[in-house]
Amino acid sequence: MPWNKLPPTSTRLDRRLFGYMAAALVPLAALAFLFSYSDHLRRAEEGHSNFVDYARLIGQSSAKVMARAEGYASALSARDATALTDCGALFESMRGELREAVRLDVSVADRTICTVALRSGRVTVIRPGEADVPEDRVLPVFRENKETGVGIRIGLRPQTLLIAPIEATGANNNVGFALVDDKGLVVASHMADAAENKSFLNLVSSLDLNKETQTSFARSEGNWYVGVATLTGTRYRIVTASRPSETQLEPWLSIAKALLLPLMLLAVVFVVLRYGIQRFLLRYLRHIYATFRRYGSGETGARVGMLATAPPEINILGMTFDMMADRIEHRTKDLETSLSEQRRLTRELHHRIKNTLQMITSLLVMQRRDAKESSEKAVLRVALERVLSISAAYRISYASNEGTDVSIEALVREVVESLREPARVSQGKVRIHVAEMAHLAIDLDRAIPLAFILAELLPPRFDCLQPGETIKVEVRGGDKILILISGASQIEDVLDEFEDETPLRSRLVRAYLSQLSATCTIDGETTRLEMPKASLY
Repeated sequence: MPWNKLPPTSTRLDRRLFGYMAAALVPLAALAFLFSYSDHLRRAEEGHSNFVDYARLIGQSSAKVMARAEGYASALSARDATALTDCGALFESMRGELREAVRLDVSVADRTICTVALRSGRVTVIRPGEADVPEDRVLPVFRENKETGVGIRIGLRPQTLLIAPIEATGANNNVGFALVDDKGLVVASHMADAAENKSFLNLVSSLDLNKETQTSFARSEGNWYVGVATLTGTRYRIVTASRPSETQLEPWLSIAKALLLPLMLLAVVFVVLRYGIQRFLLRYLRHIYATFRRYGSGETGARVGMLATAPPEINILGMTFDMMADRIEHRTKDLETSLSEQRRLTRELHHRIKNTLQMITSLLVMQRRDAKESSEKAVLRVALERVLSISAAYRISYASNEGTDVSIEALVREVVESLREPARVSQGKVRIHVAEMAHLAIDLDRAIPLAFILAELLPPRFDCLQPGETIKVEVRGGDKILILISGASQIEDVLDEFEDETPLRSRLVRAYLSQLSATCTIDGETTRLEMPKASLY
């Protein structure tokens, strides 16, 4: 019986026990939820109580930037007026130490010498009399030397005064920050939550900060907590605001966090009931499953064995598998024995055919040697070449492990070598080149027609070979198998297609090409034999 299909009585008992334990865990789950929820509220309140401190920190950081700008302006105003004519160089030098600066005005005796501004990321020099249209609002810092009359005005980008300290203090997404001037206008603002940004700006605009005399304070405004801190030595203030914790709390997330521990306890109980109490079925099933995997991966000797301590149903399952595996093993051995005998008989048959072809070859060679007439020798040579091509295919097949497949490369080399001797062509006169993609095998039924075709195409070239010439046989692979035969410049080889007068050679080649679904074209001294790859393994 499968492990997940227990008797009805056992199943009802398991469900009842599971129900009792779940009911006992309900009060614990409620208590854990209350503790988690209260802790979440406490941490939220602590987070929002610190947002006024953010305002002070940002105010202090921004005040330091303003102080650095004032110090830089004082240092420049102390220089001689003749050293301040190159405003572009002054601005570049100033930007190296004061990245917040976006504008520089130099004046002498209330007369502006030059102005430099950073517009669209480029430094622009504005000469006296040129139109000056500032792109952005800036925070001005002005210092003047009474003795020389040199005045330096540095414009700072408000947004950089605000964002950089915010990033340094690690303010979260629920807190908004604004830089406000003495008229209550917002010079710069920052709030990561875009949905709350408009409400935050409306809140800042509604505040009447001129009535407040304290440098920093905190209070509630509607559904916002508001904190204000003054930038020391300036007329600007930093305003921070945050929603109360009741509106920021994500209830579903809090409930999920609170219920995490009870749910984990219920999961542990479920695991214990299903996999521990039910007579430790899982370890036996794992052993059987591992045996199945080993057997399926090719380890035919894998067996489950006796499971004496397992439930009877599991033990019977293992024994049934072992019996089935034993029967399959016996059948496999019988099939392997039969297959081995069949292969032996096939190889014996090929061996006898090869010997018979060798005998026929020897008889033709002797008959040709005894022939007196040249025409008789030519006829016997043609017969000999055809028998040699068949014999070459059988020799290559017999040399392979299976005796049924023939390597194309080996077949071409064997046929060329067999046909070279009757034509009395030296080995160096024939060159064979096989491309890397052409190392394929072809079945014996197709190898014999291919050998026949080579036996009809190569001898005419051997006979027309001139001194100093060589014959090249090239085998290429790819989508199709291509055999190129070239050389013997004096050859005038054609394949006659006139039905009434077609010679035997042409008819044989056409028949063999049809068997191979191949094509053969002769262009001058190059013969192109093309076979589809579908005919190959």
